[in-house]
Amino acid sequence: MNWLRFIFITALLVIFVVTTIVAIFGAGKVLTAVFRMYVFKVETCEYGAPKIARPLSVEKTTPQFEEPERICKIDYNRTKEDISNGLAMFIIAAPLAFVFFRKTRKFIYED
Repeated sequence: MNWLRFIFITALLVIFVVTTIVAIFGAGKVLTAVFRMYVFKVETCEYGAPKIARPLSVEKTTPQFEEPERICKIDYNRTKEDISNGLAMFIIAAPLAFVFFRKTRKFIYED
């Protein structure tokens, strides 16, 4: 009977550790996205479509390419996606970690 109890407690501990790590990563992802968007105002830069200067004559010439315009802006949609993913991870994993912590503590200190 001791082996079964040991295996059960070990399984509960493993689940507790995994759910705690997931909750920590979820909270970290939310904090990273919030800091990136609201505190440090990190911009993502993209290049626009290249502009092609076409000659007016019909001659076969190589078209001249101008350097594309660089557009920098704060990507609010990406940040909202990161925040929602992190919150989902945290909201699901934190209560599970708490429940498994209480169950594990109950089984360990039970005599």
